[in-house]
Amino acid sequence: MRASVIAAAFFAACAQAIKVTTPTKNQEVDLSAGFKVTWDVVSSDPDSAHLYLVNMAGGHTPYSKDLGEVDLKKGSFVVTLDDVTPQEGYQFNIQSVNEDNMGILAQSQQFEVIKPKKTTTTSSSSSTESSASSTITVVSSSSVPADASGSTTLSTTTTGTAGTKASSTASSSTSQAAAPTGGAVQGGSLLALAVGLVAIIA
Repeated sequence: MRASVIAAAFFAACAQAIKVTTPTKNQEVDLSAGFKVTWDVVSSDPDSAHLYLVNMAGGHTPYSKDLGEVDLKKGSFVVTLDDVTPQEGYQFNIQSVNEDNMGILAQSQQFEVIKPKKTTTTSSSSSTESSASSTITVVSSSSVPADASGSTTLSTTTTGTAGTKASSTASSSTSQAAAPTGGAVQGGSLLALAVGLVAIIA
């Protein structure tokens, strides 16, 4: 009878104790990336406690690190560590800071700390193709001999863009120049005729 009462009291105390819900058993955890430890509490649990990362598994060097005081009412705490040896057997302990009740209040399942995941950054470079254009204008003019009626001017414009075939346009313009016309009047005999007419009239 007495044994059953003690057992009932023990299970009642366990039912009211803090329970760590994550990490789960054998879970792979990357502490360098930040890992959230979660737990459940009841009203009778203390408001705060210390969180420890430990490894007391056989075959490993004993490890214990105090991660500081945590607010148990929040139900979670993010742990970020980059100096922990990757291996199995780690646990999180929630330990009381009350002098009247020192000891481990809750303990997580054993989990494995893994190596930090490598992140690769892919950088893309964009190249801007620039094209240079140049305009070359060649103007050639030629005049026909003096006995012709005009002159012709040929204007050629060539535009080239780097990396493309050059295109050329040619324009020709012809301007008519007025050639001198008319002839000199041979007037020696006319003068003599006029003098003769004056003499007759007189």
